[in-house]
Amino acid sequence: MVQVPFVRASLLVMAGSLAHACHAESTGARDGSRVANDGPAVVAAGQGETAQPVRDWRWIELELALAAAEMLPARGVHLRERGRMQEIVGLAYLGIGDPGEAIAIARRTDGWRRGTLIAAAALEAARSGRAAEARGLAREALAAIDSYRDWERDAVRVRVAQVHAWLGDTEESARLERGVGEPDQGKVALAVAGAKSGETLGDDEFDAQVRPLGEWIATKNFDLVRNASDVALELYPPAFAVPARRARIESLLADANSQLAYDLRIANLARMAAIAASKGAPDAARAFIAQAEVVRDGAPWILEDDLVQWAVIAKAKAEIGDRDTALEDLTRALARFDERREEIADIFRGRPLRALAEACVRAGDAERARAVYALALAEGARNPNARPRAVDLVETIASMVTTGIAPDESMRASMRATREGLVDPW
Repeated sequence: MVQVPFVRASLLVMAGSLAHACHAESTGARDGSRVANDGPAVVAAGQGETAQPVRDWRWIELELALAAAEMLPARGVHLRERGRMQEIVGLAYLGIGDPGEAIAIARRTDGWRRGTLIAAAALEAARSGRAAEARGLAREALAAIDSYRDWERDAVRVRVAQVHAWLGDTEESARLERGVGEPDQGKVALAVAGAKSGETLGDDEFDAQVRPLGEWIATKNFDLVRNASDVALELYPPAFAVPARRARIESLLADANSQLAYDLRIANLARMAAIAASKGAPDAARAFIAQAEVVRDGAPWILEDDLVQWAVIAKAKAEIGDRDTALEDLTRALARFDERREEIADIFRGRPLRALAEACVRAGDAERARAVYALALAEGARNPNARPRAVDLVETIASMVTTGIAPDESMRASMRATREGLVDPW
C-alpha cells in the first residue's frame, strides 16, 4: 500500500477565511455556481453526427478513475463494486458531453450495470434529439440483461422504458414497464413529466399526470411515495405560475415528505427552494430551506450523515443567492469535521468531504473546494484494504470532474499514488 500524507491543519486554516470568500469570485466562475469548465468545448459535427468534445484534464483524470475501478477483482462482492465504479465513470463521461466514451465503458462494464449505463446513454441521446441512436442503444441495453435477479432486470427495463417514454413510444414504454417491482414503478412517469416539463399542459393532461401521485402516496409504500415525490418535483416548475396547480403539487409533496426518510425530505425541500427561486419567489425558496433546516436539526444523525445534510442545505442556499449564509454554514461544518473526524471511520470520511466540496463550488469558492477535495483524497487513501481506497478515489475524481475542479500537482501525485497502491489485500 502506498501511503498518502494526511492533511491535518487545513480545515482550521480554511474555516477562518471561508466567511469572507463570498465577495470574491473564483477564477473562471459564473455567478458563483460553476467554475472554469462550465461545459466542454466541442468540435463542430456534420449533419446527423454527434459533436465531439475537446478533451482536457477531465478526460485524463477519468482515465485514471477507470483504471482504478478496473483494478477491482472481477469476482464476488468485488465484481459488484467494480461494475458500480465503471458505471460512475461512464456517467461522468456522459456529464461532460462524451457519450461515445460512456458507451465504450458500458460495453465492458461488468454485470447488470452494463445495461443501465447503455440505457443512460440512450436517454441522453433521446433528450438531445438523436432518436434513431436512442432506439438503437435502447435495444442494446435490453440485450445486455443477463441477471437472474428480478430487481436488476427491472432496473434495466424501466430505464429503457424511460427512453421510449421520452421519444413518445408510449406502447413500447408501457410494455417494458409492465410487471416491474414497486421500487421502479412510477419512474416512467418521471420521464414523461420531464419530456413535457417545457410544455403548457391542458387541465385534463395535468390531472392525468397528477392523479396517480396521490394514489401512490396513499399506499404508504416507501418506494411508491418516493417515486411520487420525484414525479411531483418534475411537474412543479411548469405548475408554479398557476396557483391551483402549484398548491396541488405542494400539497402532494408535503404528504410525501411526511412519510420519507429525513435525507429525502431535505433533498426534496432543497429542490423546491431552487425551483421557487428560479420562478422569482425568493421568500418561498427561503421558507423551504427553513423547513429543511428544521428537519436537519431535529433528526438523529450520525456525524458523517449530519455533515452531508449541512452541505445539501448550504448548496441550496447558494443556489437561491444566499451565498453569505451558505459559506457560514460551510465554515461550521468543516470545523466540525476537523474537530471530530475520529468519530467517522476512515472508509466513510470521503462522502461528507465530497459533499462539502461540491457545496463550496456552488457557493463560489473553488479554491476552498479544491482544498477539501485534497483532504478527501488523503482520507480516502488511509484504509489498509484496496477496495475502499479504489472506491473513494473513483468517487472523488468523478465529483471533481462534475464540479469542474481541476486537481493541482500535489493532488495528481496523491491520486496516482493511491492508484499504484491498489494491490492485495482487497
